[in-house]
Amino acid sequence: MKRKGGSELVGKPQKHAVRQDPVSCDSCRRRKLKCNRQQPCSSCVTRRLPCSYGIAPSSVLGIQRVGPEERGRNETTLFGQNDTIEVQESRPITESQPLRRNRESMMTADWLENIHMGDRVPTATPKMLRDELNDLRNNDGLVSLGTLLSSPCRNWTASRENPATVDLSSYLPQKHEAMALFRYYTNCIDYLYHIIFPKRVEAQIDSIYRAIERGLPPDLNHVALFFSIAASSLFLQLSMESSVHAEVCSREFSFLTGAALIQSNYPVNSTTEGLQAAIIVMHHASNMSCHPSVSGLFAHGAIISQAKNLKLHCIDSPRCREGREANAIDMMDLETKRRLWWDIASYDWFLGFLSGPQEWTYLINPEHMKVDLPLNLDDEIIEGYGGSSRPSSTPTDMSFSLERLKLGIVCRDVIDATSYAHLHGLDVTYKKILDLDRKFHQALAEIPEFFRLDPTSRRRFASLYRSRPTIAWQRCLLQQAYFSRLCRLHRQFFIRGAREPEYSYSHIVCLQSARKVLEIKRVMDEDEPRFTPPSSVVWSVMNHVFMAAVILLLDVCFNWDDILAEKRKEEVLDACRMLSNAQLSSSLVKEGINAMMSVLQKHWKHGKPATSPSQLNHNSYPNQNTTHIDKAMPPIFSTSEANYTPATTIELDAPTRLSDNIDGTNDRQLEDIWSEMLDNSSNLVLEDTDWTGLLTELTNATLPCG
Repeated sequence: MKRKGGSELVGKPQKHAVRQDPVSCDSCRRRKLKCNRQQPCSSCVTRRLPCSYGIAPSSVLGIQRVGPEERGRNETTLFGQNDTIEVQESRPITESQPLRRNRESMMTADWLENIHMGDRVPTATPKMLRDELNDLRNNDGLVSLGTLLSSPCRNWTASRENPATVDLSSYLPQKHEAMALFRYYTNCIDYLYHIIFPKRVEAQIDSIYRAIERGLPPDLNHVALFFSIAASSLFLQLSMESSVHAEVCSREFSFLTGAALIQSNYPVNSTTEGLQAAIIVMHHASNMSCHPSVSGLFAHGAIISQAKNLKLHCIDSPRCREGREANAIDMMDLETKRRLWWDIASYDWFLGFLSGPQEWTYLINPEHMKVDLPLNLDDEIIEGYGGSSRPSSTPTDMSFSLERLKLGIVCRDVIDATSYAHLHGLDVTYKKILDLDRKFHQALAEIPEFFRLDPTSRRRFASLYRSRPTIAWQRCLLQQAYFSRLCRLHRQFFIRGAREPEYSYSHIVCLQSARKVLEIKRVMDEDEPRFTPPSSVVWSVMNHVFMAAVILLLDVCFNWDDILAEKRKEEVLDACRMLSNAQLSSSLVKEGINAMMSVLQKHWKHGKPATSPSQLNHNSYPNQNTTHIDKAMPPIFSTSEANYTPATTIELDAPTRLSDNIDGTNDRQLEDIWSEMLDNSSNLVLEDTDWTGLLTELTNATLPCG
């Protein structure tokens, strides 16, 4: 039975007048939601919306006009052109055929963990934020978009040439621009993967321009390293302004990096600087759009091969030690090689614990290497240093890299313990999961106190965070990385733990870890010192936030009748608001969120609608935290005046189904889409494989992130 009232008014606004005051509030009628008729109603309270029972002219016409304040938020600017968007009310919901089960949905979650962000949509950065970013650039001497477009590479023609013959010097920016890009890299990017000594690299960049001034050819390995730094700096800078320009800059400078490596004969005669350049492009630039003539240089396997050509895997073997004793030791060069090798190794082990072709395997065997850990020292005292490493309790430039390496080793342990079962189609025993869980918690308990987020540690090291803000940022990134991977370890038992006491620990750990990820994001946004650039433009951060939000969403779906259901819905919507705010900070993050939303909405479309109350009661939504109601669940009604539609007929394959907007998430507010999913969560029956499949596809939808 179809609803009367709101939907008919949309179709025939001039023929029918409203004969009585509406039963549902304006917001619930517009969204086709159930209204409890309170003032304010529970739906509006949950969504923090004004609750009104009057009929506005815009509601009768079926169009919601955007007010001045909302218009300012919804303006999308691309190269100076503004478009104001009007939000049109959704079409009436009709009945549809039951949806088939999606038995292969396990791939969905893994897509979402690795979404690649291309040049699909323009920036949505508000003018106020863009002005603030421009001020920041001006204060720091950074290269602005206008400066970049006036540089010699403004025509973006490098990748059309032969990488072996392209004139590299003609694409070098002015020296002050090059140094500005280098400073941006050291201030905003280098702390993530600290594989360079900034003073040495600055001298190498300076040597490029001194050689050109003298009419001499510059060292091509140094040129490659600079181009890689430019590619990563511009990719991050411009992603806050235009995804198109960010992709183009990344593609061109990555190509120039590869061309410099080819012209230096790097594939045959590897160098430390060349390896640094390749790793920087792999970590920070958008190499998915890199020109095929050079993209092979930045592949993970190729980088491992080049590192072995440099014999980095055995630099601390007895033979190599004997060779160093006979000659003067360049400690900075030795430490650079150690940093490079362990960065490559840890990244390899992280990849093995992510979905994709490399899942449950890795390329670097710890038994086939002899490399000491990098010294826990600040960069400035490495040269000429002959002493021992500082204890881990001493904060240094290498503290984060060393702690990140420990997490990589735990991920390697997970692969070793579970790969046989996964690759042979066997179930991983729960005892193994619990053993690995203990390893995660032990490693987490051993991290230095200045990397912890408890109130005592935050107060104790407040002065350290002010003097060394990168450590304050690194503690958040490290903690978020731990909890997101701990959640991944347990997620195959997440739903089973909601109804089987034997696995209840996994259910609890997944929820706790997801909430920790969101709490850490709030710390990044609210605590001092603030992230620079903001954490919302760092894709790995927002990727973890999205996955945490999905975990909480699934819990609401499986425990929709919990006494705290409304509170949990609000928790999910709070996470959704984080994602909405991030969409305004970076065009590339916006694209990543939209790509993950596409996977989520597509999967939601294939959910099997509940066909009977008994099926809902006994198969799908057990709640371990509250007393179960064994009697048949009464029908849930969506009311409008005297008529109702049973909730089981509001299927997601109707004209207004969520999947209608798979490729057009921007056309609707993100919060509205998530609200609709929450309100229909009790209408779906999905089995364990469907939900774990969602998480798998979400991982596969993006590139690996550290």
